[in-house]
Amino acid sequence: MPGDGSIDYVPLLKKLKGAGFAGWLVVEAEQDPKKAHPLTYATMGCKNLTRMAKDAGFTVDPVRP
Repeated sequence: MPGDGSIDYVPLLKKLKGAGFAGWLVVEAEQDPKKAHPLTYATMGCKNLTRMAKDAGFTVDPVRP
């Protein structure tokens, strides 16, 4: 999940921004549902990725269900 590991996403996202990236950022929540509730972790990942994308200078459209 973005924000819950060793990857520092903001510098990576800044490089994408600088290269003109204007595509989608997607959170994939594949884990054992017995250990981590998928909706809970997908929601947390979305919030973290949204914050990091904004910190990198992206304009983030509202999340659509």
